[in-house]
Amino acid sequence: MTGRRLGLGALAVLLLLVAGAATPAEAQKPRLRVWLLRTYVPDANKALEASIAEWGRQKNVETSIEYFTFDDIETKYVAAIETDSLPDVGQLQTISPSRYHGMGRLMDVSDVVADVERTNGPLLDSALAATRFGGRFYAVPFNYITDVLFVRTDVFKKAGVPYPKTWEEVREAARRIKAKGVMDYPLGQSWNRSADGYGVFQALLYSYGGGWADARGHYKSIMNDTWRAVVRWASEIYTKDKTVPPDAMAWTGFGNNEAYLGGKIAMTFNGPSIYYVLEKENRPLLGDTLMLVKPAGPAGRNHDVFLLSWGVFNGTKHAELARDLVRFVMSPDEARKYMYQSWGQMVPAFEKLRRDPYWQKNPSYKAVLEAPSHAHTPGYPGPLTPAAAEVVATNVLTDLCARVIVEGWDVERALQEADKRINDIYATVPSR
Repeated sequence: MTGRRLGLGALAVLLLLVAGAATPAEAQKPRLRVWLLRTYVPDANKALEASIAEWGRQKNVETSIEYFTFDDIETKYVAAIETDSLPDVGQLQTISPSRYHGMGRLMDVSDVVADVERTNGPLLDSALAATRFGGRFYAVPFNYITDVLFVRTDVFKKAGVPYPKTWEEVREAARRIKAKGVMDYPLGQSWNRSADGYGVFQALLYSYGGGWADARGHYKSIMNDTWRAVVRWASEIYTKDKTVPPDAMAWTGFGNNEAYLGGKIAMTFNGPSIYYVLEKENRPLLGDTLMLVKPAGPAGRNHDVFLLSWGVFNGTKHAELARDLVRFVMSPDEARKYMYQSWGQMVPAFEKLRRDPYWQKNPSYKAVLEAPSHAHTPGYPGPLTPAAAEVVATNVLTDLCARVIVEGWDVERALQEADKRINDIYATVPSR
């Protein structure tokens, strides 16, 4: 009896082990780590999650998604590089492909780009500049999140002020709206350490013909009258015109959204996430809101670029699966599903998607579509180099404005400090 009981006990243990163990197929199921940007449009986030999940179901792959925000993109990736914990595939912003290719972390994905171009058409030039280096692609362009000029049409009408077409007209419009007592602080522009700060400064700078690199991508001094004029524009809206809310320099990346949606400002530079809220919730302010391409300067109209792209990191054990995932989410059907759920925020980089009737919905959508055609990457008029990317990543441009506005430095002193910081970056960061 004892022997029989032991035999039955052993059999029971064996059955429990078998029941709890994974099948060979489950045990070998690959797992792909994916990092995504959490945008301000939840519908778009959910659509991309669904697309990735569907690919995983079709390929019998477990997908693990982790999000970052606009404000911690670079810090998250840099920390992952330092701890050797990069994902298999991740979304990158404008400066990331150059930066991480320069660190030797990204795989060549030229084959994926070629496949996507065959179905979605050619790329805009500004997307090429941000993802192609030495004739090879190290990221697959996805979508632009385009800064535009938001205006309150009712406020402008009440003040009898035309919509601004140049940067000087932006200042003048804000001064006139304030002078007529229509609104105390019509212009909502913060030079904080966010895309809403450094991106707008770059657009202003390039529109005035300024830059910190030459056409070959080499450092050049910023101690000149063009930079002085740009820093005066950026600082005098606070110190002289006083048309910006006093607390604006303390705003987070979402501060100007809240100020505009709350009716506290009449103009701001922002991505279409503001418009998304107005459309999605059908707020009354929607009828009084217009999105316009950014203003022109003495050197023409030059938008900044916030380009999302896909990078495959060279530490992955599943390079082909990572490539296949990118091909799937960039396929025409999946790309359109995502685009339609973006409520105008995600502007395609590929020509066939840009021709979709979706973008003819209204004048605001047309402006968002047009904006990337005026875009230039950091380091303009030269190429986007790791050094140029580092200038943006280390917040030199917005810190320059803060020195004058917050700390009371004169423009010359602030420029000298920024000039030294940029010079030191170009002396130490490889030009690869």
